[in-house]
Amino acid sequence: MSASHLGNTPLDVAKLRDVIRKRLPELLDTVRGKKGLILDPQLTGPLSLVAEIPLLKDHGVEKIYHLDDSILDTDCKNLIYICRPKLKYMKYIAAQIRKDRQDTSKRIEYSLFFVPQRTMLCERVLEEEGVLGDITLGEYAMEWIPFEDDLISMELDNNTWKELNLDGDATAIHQAAKSLMKLQQIYGLFPRIIGKGDSAKALADMLIRMRREQSVVDEVSSSTMRKNPSLLNSLSSHIDQLVIIDRNVDLYTPLCTQLTYEGLIDEIFGIKHSFVELDQSLVSAGTQPQQQQAQSGPSSGAPGKKKNYALNSSDKLFAQLCDLNFAVVGGLLNRIAKRINENYEERHQAKTMAQIRTFVGKLPDLQQEHQSLRTHTGIAEEIMSQTITEEFNRMLEAQQNLVAGVDSNMEVDYIEELIDKQEPITKVLRVLCLMSLVQGGIKAKTFELFKREIVQTYGYEHLQTLHDLERVGLFVIRTSSNASRAAFANVRRTLRLIVNEVDEHNPADISYVYSGYAPLSVRLVQCAVQKISAGHAGGSVPGIGLFANVVGGGSSNTVGSNHTHEKGKDDKSDKTAGWKGYEDILKLLPGTAVDEVQTEEVKNEREAKATAARAKRSLGSHHRKTTIVFFLGGCTYTEVSAIRFLGQQDEGIRDYLVATTQMINGNTLLESMIQNSASNREDTAEGVL
Repeated sequence: MSASHLGNTPLDVAKLRDVIRKRLPELLDTVRGKKGLILDPQLTGPLSLVAEIPLLKDHGVEKIYHLDDSILDTDCKNLIYICRPKLKYMKYIAAQIRKDRQDTSKRIEYSLFFVPQRTMLCERVLEEEGVLGDITLGEYAMEWIPFEDDLISMELDNNTWKELNLDGDATAIHQAAKSLMKLQQIYGLFPRIIGKGDSAKALADMLIRMRREQSVVDEVSSSTMRKNPSLLNSLSSHIDQLVIIDRNVDLYTPLCTQLTYEGLIDEIFGIKHSFVELDQSLVSAGTQPQQQQAQSGPSSGAPGKKKNYALNSSDKLFAQLCDLNFAVVGGLLNRIAKRINENYEERHQAKTMAQIRTFVGKLPDLQQEHQSLRTHTGIAEEIMSQTITEEFNRMLEAQQNLVAGVDSNMEVDYIEELIDKQEPITKVLRVLCLMSLVQGGIKAKTFELFKREIVQTYGYEHLQTLHDLERVGLFVIRTSSNASRAAFANVRRTLRLIVNEVDEHNPADISYVYSGYAPLSVRLVQCAVQKISAGHAGGSVPGIGLFANVVGGGSSNTVGSNHTHEKGKDDKSDKTAGWKGYEDILKLLPGTAVDEVQTEEVKNEREAKATAARAKRSLGSHHRKTTIVFFLGGCTYTEVSAIRFLGQQDEGIRDYLVATTQMINGNTLLESMIQNSASNREDTAEGVL
C-alpha cells in the first residue's frame, strides 16, 4: 500500500513505517532460498500497511498463508511463521511440525518470529509439544503502524483493556513503554510526561526506568552508540510533552455511539487497520460514461462480493469528510457532486486544441474524484439507512440522557425492551454499562432483574460475563454513598462535558463529535495542554468560567487568539504547569495523576554539543511544538477527530500526534469481556523473556 499521504508534517511519522519496513527483508533474508510465509491473521492488515507483495517476493517469499488450526499442505522447503505470542498459535505450529515429521521425504526448515517479542511461556509450550528443537526462534518488533500523519497505532489485540483491568496482565504496558522508547530514540526525550490513571502511572514509571537502563547500556557500549546514535541523551526540540490517557479513566466515551463520519463507518461497517470492507460495486472503478451525472448513486454490481477500501488522507474526499459530524456530510457530498458535474460540462466549452488538451489533463483526477464520490455516497447512504431508524435514535437518546444526567426510568424500560427483543448482547451491555458508570451503579433490585433476564435470554455462560463486568466496575450495585455518581456529575459540570447548543456545521467545541457530549479524555487533554499555552498555569481549580472561553461562549478561535497573545510565555509555562490548577478535578476521576519532567544527562561539554547537533540534524529548525497524546487501552475515531479540532484551534502554535494501543469502539471494548465472543478468552503468553 502506498504511503504517499505520510511524511507531510515536521515530525515525519513515515520514519516509523520505514523502520518496520526495513526490518522485514532482514528477517526474511535470515532464511536462504525460496520460502513460505505463514502469518497471524491479526497481523496481515498491519503488515500490508508497511510492505507490499512485490517486496516479499523480492526476498524469496513464494506463498503466503494464514496461521490457523488446519494442517498446511505445501511444497515449500522453508517455512517462516510471524505471529503474536499466543498459546493457541504454538499448538497450531506444533501440530504442523508433527504432521510433517510423518513424511520422511520432507525436509522443511522452520523459523518462528514473535511480534513484538518472544515469551518464556510460548517456548515452554513448544518444548512440551516436542518441537522446540525443530524450529529457529526470533523476534520482529512492530512498534508503530502509521495510519495518518497525526495518528499512529501499536495495533494490539482488542483484549488490551481487559488484560490490564481484569486479568492483571501488564504485558501491554511493557510493550507500550518499548514503543514509546522508540519514539524517544528517533525524536529525542519527551521533556514532560503527564497522564491520568493507574496504568498511565505504571507506564510513565517504566518509561523513566527504561531510559535510565538504556543510559547505562549506552555508557558501557560506547562503540554501539557511535554506530547507531540515538537522541535519548537530549530533549526533543520538537515534542513538548507526552500525555498518557488510561482508558479506565474515561469509559463513558467509547460506550457512546460515535457520530462523526469515520466514527459511524467504524460503528456500522467496522474499520480494521484503516481498511473497511465494502461491496465491490462501490469500490471498483466505474464504467459509467463521463457525461453521466456525478450525483448518480453507486451502480449495481455482483451482490455479496466484498473488497477492502483504504480510509486515509490519500483519498482527498475522505480527508474532507472523516472528522465531520454525519449531519453535515450529505450536504457536502451534494455540493461536491454538483461541482464535479460542472467540471465535466467544461468539455463543451473546449473549442481549441489547447482547451481540449487542458481538459484532458484534468480528466484522470476528475475521474478519480468521481469514483471516490460514488464510494462515499454509497457509504453515506448505508449509514443513513440505519441512522434514520427508530432503533438507532432510541439508542442515541438513551445514551445522551445518561451522560447528561437526565433522571428518568426510560433507560431501564428501554434496556428491558432490548433484552425482550433478543437484540445483540453487546447492544444491551453498551447501554447497561453506561448507565452503571454515570449513575454510580444500579439499584440492587434493578441489578438483579437485569442479571436474571440476561442469563435467561442469552444463556448461563453470561453469568461469567456479568461477573467479569462487575469486577472491572462496569456493572455494579449502587451503594448508599453514591460517591461515584456524584463524582461524574461534578466532572460533567466542572469540565462542561455537556454543551446544549452545538452547531455541527461550524463547531466551536469538541462536543460536536457526539452532538453535545464532549469526550472526557479530550477535555483532560485541553486541561493539560491548551491551558498551558493560554497562560492559565496557576490559580484555583477552573470552573465553567474558564471553559466558557473554550466551549460555546465565544468564537471558535478564542483559545487560539490567547495562544498567539501569550506565545512568548510557552517555554516558561511548559516547565511549571502540567496538571497544576486541576488537582481537585483529577481527584474525582479514577487512578493516579502523573507529572514527570525529564532532563538531559550530559557528562561534559563535548557530549552536550554532540547531542544538540544530532537533535538539530534530525528535526531541523522547526519552532512549532508537537504534543503526543497516547491512549493506553484503545482510542475511538471520534476522540481522534476531537483532538484534530484542538489542533485547528492551536494552528500555527501546536501539532498533535495521537498514539494508541489500538482503535476501539463500544462493541469491540465489550466483546473482549463477553463469553463465547470471537475476541474473548484468547490465550496470551505471559512472562517476557
